Parts: sequence; structure tokens; C-alpha cells
Amino acid sequence: MTSQARRPNAEGGAEGPLVTVVTCVYNAGEYLRPSLLSIIDQTYTNLDILIIDDGSTDDCFDSVQDLLADERVRVIHQANASKPVAINRALDQIRGEYYAIQDADDISYPTRIERQVRALLNGLHLAAVFCGNELIIDGRAMAPVFAPKGEDDCHSEIRAFRMPALDPTGMFRMSLIGHLRFEPSLQVAETYDYILRIGEEHPMIVLGECLYAYRILPNSLTRRAPAWRKRFESEAFRRACERRGLRFEPECEDRGHRSRNSLLDNNIAAHFIRSVLDLRRSNHRLSALRTGWQCASLHPADPHYYKALAYALIPPGVTSRLRRDFLAIPLETTK
Repeated sequence: MTSQARRPNAEGGAEGPLVTVVTCVYNAGEYLRPSLLSIIDQTYTNLDILIIDDGSTDDCFDSVQDLLADERVRVIHQANASKPVAINRALDQIRGEYYAIQDADDISYPTRIERQVRALLNGLHLAAVFCGNELIIDGRAMAPVFAPKGEDDCHSEIRAFRMPALDPTGMFRMSLIGHLRFEPSLQVAETYDYILRIGEEHPMIVLGECLYAYRILPNSLTRRAPAWRKRFESEAFRRACERRGLRFEPECEDRGHRSRNSLLDNNIAAHFIRSVLDLRRSNHRLSALRTGWQCASLHPADPHYYKALAYALIPPGVTSRLRRDFLAIPLETTK
């Protein structure tokens, strides 16, 4: 982490600082191979790919044996101990000047690492750079979110107890945040807590590009047990209030949920609304309509899921006014 930073060449290449990409794996099944391939095939090649196997019991590692032969890949096996414990073990083994997160079932698009490295090299005071993302639902990529956010925008999000972007899209500067660790007691919302702590002390930005695909797993534990999930989210919120000298008011946390379905899926409709707004802002009206319809199709009998379609249809002037109100909805897409 003390080596001199060098700029990546036009193709990314191995001319820039070393980046450690951390992937925590627990029974990732068929998704591990495409996820790992998406990192191995990055245009930026100066990578240290660190995989923590958190006690997987399926055969997911059988499908990537040939990929593990890549000299940039390291694997550490451990008994199942929870994701925050696994990430903390990875943080103790970081070799790069920067580190990025890659969920074991998600996809990073080819230029993700290159673009984030360039942003960190151009902003030596930045602790983190995030990017936009889309969702993978039933094998289909949809609902890209790609609005840029500057330092002031991100600071405002953090002050409002919101993450500026989806947590696994982050790349972090170790010289500024390398001492921080994830809170082991938060089995869910550990990255929410971590990113709030970083943002309270350091500047960060969000690139205006969709460079990551986040896979929605409808049968995951966090979606089948919303009350269990909410308990950890509430604790992370309480910790943030305590750090800021504010009174903890848990009733404020439910403002983004509008139906039983939205509680079960972490208000995924909010992501679709953001996507529609970004597409409308970029004059992609047909794509906005398609995204709104995809959201409505998730739960055709639930009016909450038609809001994205409404945003796609209403006049731009009305959209601008509603957008200001919509920004109060928290960003939530925990697996």
C-alpha cells in the first residue's frame, strides 16, 4: 500500500496500482463461475482476487477449478462464520492500495475496475468510489441506475442515513479506511453500517455509469425473514444515531415500505423508480416505459409496483417535482 500510484494505460492493463477484489462465498452455486469470470476478464488486470469461502457445502468451487489457476486468485477456506466475519478476514489480507467488493452471485462489467481506479487516482482525497447498477431477475438484466453523484450529493445521502449507491459497487482507498472493520454482530446491514461510518468521515462519489449487475435471489434468507432482517437494520440505524448524538427513533425507518410485498423484497420498486428517473433524464423514454412495466409485472395486483410505470408516463415537469419527494425513500436492496 506504500508503492507509488501509477495511472492505468488506455486498456486498463497492469500499469496502475494493485486492486484487491474481495468475494465472500457461501453456497453460491451456479452463479460463482460467471461472477468470478467477470472479475478475471476486467480490462484492468493488476488485480489481487481474494476469495473467502465461508464454509460452503455445495459444489460451487468445483465449477471454478480452472479459474482458480489464475495466479491472481487466492482462496481462503474457513468454517461458516457469517459474511461480516468473512469480510473482516479478507480485510486483514488485503494487498492492494484499493479494494473492491464483488458479491459471489453478481456481475461486474468489463470496465468497472478501470473506471473506479481512474476516479480514485484523479481524486486523491476520496475514500470510496461507487457506480451505478442494474438488477438480474430470473436471469434477465433490467432497471439500470446510473445517475452520477458528487461529493456534496453523497454527503447529503450519508447525513440522511442513506447509502449513496448499492454497497457492492464500492471501491475503497485502504490508506484512508484500512483500519475499519465490519461489525460482526450485524449479520445483515453490515455494509450499510460500514459505508455510513466511512461517509461520516471521508468524501466519496458515485460514477454516472451502470457498471455492475446485482442478482436478486427471491429465496434468500433475508427476503424470507423480513422481521429478522429489520432487527439488524434497526441496530445499524441506532448505531449511526448514537455516533451523531441523535435520539434513536425507529419509526422513521419504515417510510420506504408501502406494501407487504415491498417489505418482503426490501422495496425493490424504489430501484425501478430510480431507473425510470435516470432513463427519463437521459431521454430514453421507451426504456423508461419498459422498466416501469417490468416493475409492475413483479406484482401485478399490488399498486405499489405501478409507481415506476407512472413515473415513466407523467410529464417531465411533474416528474421533477415528484423526484424531490422521492429522494426521501431509502436505498435498500439487501440480498
